Amino acid sequence: MLYLSLACIALVLYWATTRNHRYWADRGVPGPTPWPLFGTHFSQFFVPMQELDTQRFEKFGKIYGVYDGTTPGLIVGDPELIKPIMCGTTALNVFTNRRAVKTTHPVMSKFLSSLEGRPWRRVRSLTTKAFAVPQLKSMIPTMQHAAELMLAHLNAATSNASMSGPVNIDLKRLFGTYTMDVIALSAFATTPDIEFIQQASALFTFPFWRKFLDYVAPMWVLDSFGFTVLPKEPMAFFRQISADAINTREQERHTGMQPARPRQGKDFLDLLMDVWDDMESGTNHKLTKEEILAQCVLFFSVGYETSSQLLMYCSYCLALNPDCQQRLYDELSTCIGTLPETEHADCIVKSPYLKAVIDETLRLYNPVLRMERRASEDFELGTTGIIVRKGMLVGIPVWALHHSCEHFPDPERFMPNRFLPENKHHMQDSTYLPFGQGPRNCIGKQFSLMESKLALAEIILKYQLTPTASTTAPLQFVPTGRPLLGPREVCIGFQKRNLY
Repeated sequence: MLYLSLACIALVLYWATTRNHRYWADRGVPGPTPWPLFGTHFSQFFVPMQELDTQRFEKFGKIYGVYDGTTPGLIVGDPELIKPIMCGTTALNVFTNRRAVKTTHPVMSKFLSSLEGRPWRRVRSLTTKAFAVPQLKSMIPTMQHAAELMLAHLNAATSNASMSGPVNIDLKRLFGTYTMDVIALSAFATTPDIEFIQQASALFTFPFWRKFLDYVAPMWVLDSFGFTVLPKEPMAFFRQISADAINTREQERHTGMQPARPRQGKDFLDLLMDVWDDMESGTNHKLTKEEILAQCVLFFSVGYETSSQLLMYCSYCLALNPDCQQRLYDELSTCIGTLPETEHADCIVKSPYLKAVIDETLRLYNPVLRMERRASEDFELGTTGIIVRKGMLVGIPVWALHHSCEHFPDPERFMPNRFLPENKHHMQDSTYLPFGQGPRNCIGKQFSLMESKLALAEIILKYQLTPTASTTAPLQFVPTGRPLLGPREVCIGFQKRNLY
């Protein structure tokens, strides 16, 4: 009797954890074989996601079915079908939302990326004002200040090495420090101290099991244990320093009190509070303190890792492609050589070849591997006959698209010329998606590009980048359990240029 009971329990558990796993096969849609309970996501905790997506893209084609646990989802890699999902009326009315965030945390639940429907539209509309290019230009002094700190570090590291060759530099550490300085100054009006760095490290290096639980456990279970995918202690820390900064800034504005520490131009907090001050007439049309606080924390948690990786891969690619590096140096030095120093930043930001270098780096090593959109109603996918049901996630395999020889000839080769103005007409719409597209694209795109261009230009103008014995080619990656690249150590050589 005991054995029969155990067998019945096992059968019920098996049915419960596999009950929808015939969904796509019954509809003639190919895809990887799902695991009980875990669906098709189990492998991404052991194999880098970009490898999985590329293998599946080649094996199953541009459209294939996946399972988030027992819930069916769809991967769509056909540019003609991606466009309406990401852009235009369909994107706004049907695919407005991303993956549902499993949290009721008072900060995380107010992240712009977590919001849906009308709350998202309102906060997106208001925060967009802070990320407009004219407003971001007021933050250039903050970025330049952080770049000066980075250059001082490089100068100290290379000052005694001019005659002995390039100095090996860990790019993750170098650019992690730079982007942390930029975002700490921009979002929290502070310079990172030891505690700030420790809490930031805890925020970005959470253990495997946290992401694993976030994937497999339902929200009601996570909430009952007070679980959040981002660790609570660092979240509380950044919430508190954001709240303190907002209160201090509010007091300065209302009393005319001078800042305790001079600031380098405007910062992100200033720009969000400008929106707040402009909207005092109606509480539904302004950001609340909690919403400003949440966007500051989001800005840091999302922007730090992606921007530091972009700079790391840019420098790596230039070190391995000296002809591209020389062309970039020539363009930048010619550009700023005829201008006063006050106009250097504007010239750098508008440099065509620098833009092409960054665009090609984002194609080759985009930090975000996959975009997701969630249907708010049933939707027929073009002429495929496939119905995307309400609540279903559609994934866009960005890495696989960027590395497809159909869209980018010789896709593993670093070729910035692809993105020069005279060549961009060769590119098909919705095949290049480093920041997404449409209403749910990355709101911090221009900020990330601006801080990256300024830092990279300063380095290229002063240092020659070369491979060293510690430089790995090709780069090695580790699985992260989430749609982000996980690079191992990335090192190259830095040698001061002889400018005289």
